[in-house]
Amino acid sequence: MNFAKHLCLFLLLLPLLGCTYPKGKIYSYNDAGLFSKTWREIVRGNPISKDENIKVTPIFNNQDSSHFIIQIRDREKPHIHETHDLTVIVKKGKGVLHLGKDELPMRRGDIAFIPRGILHYFVNTDSEPSVAYVIFTPFYDGRDMKPVDDGATN
Repeated sequence: MNFAKHLCLFLLLLPLLGCTYPKGKIYSYNDAGLFSKTWREIVRGNPISKDENIKVTPIFNNQDSSHFIIQIRDREKPHIHETHDLTVIVKKGKGVLHLGKDELPMRRGDIAFIPRGILHYFVNTDSEPSVAYVIFTPFYDGRDMKPVDDGATN
């Protein structure tokens, strides 16, 4: 049997051997106990409606950080956060992250760190809403978002 046939057989047997793809669990612990959900469960419980462009679902926070699942149907408006850094982990979909003067193609699995004060916005290029896990540091209450006209959006 050649290598390709061995590989195909191995891939077909993986589910039977108990090997599966990671489910993308999100874990945390607080006074209420253990938080354990997949990002897909969070999206299913908080779906973006047909007339919503952006859906922000808070997951958990403390004084040092805030964690969200963000769904984007079309695009964000260009903006900066003056006092917050953020980390974006694309969980589903694809698009272009405009970061400073750069345009970065992003897709599932990509991660971006956006330092405070840097112009940024995401444009979804997928046919479905894109989904990201986003971490703001320090704690984010939604008020540190300053719109910026970069002259490039339509």
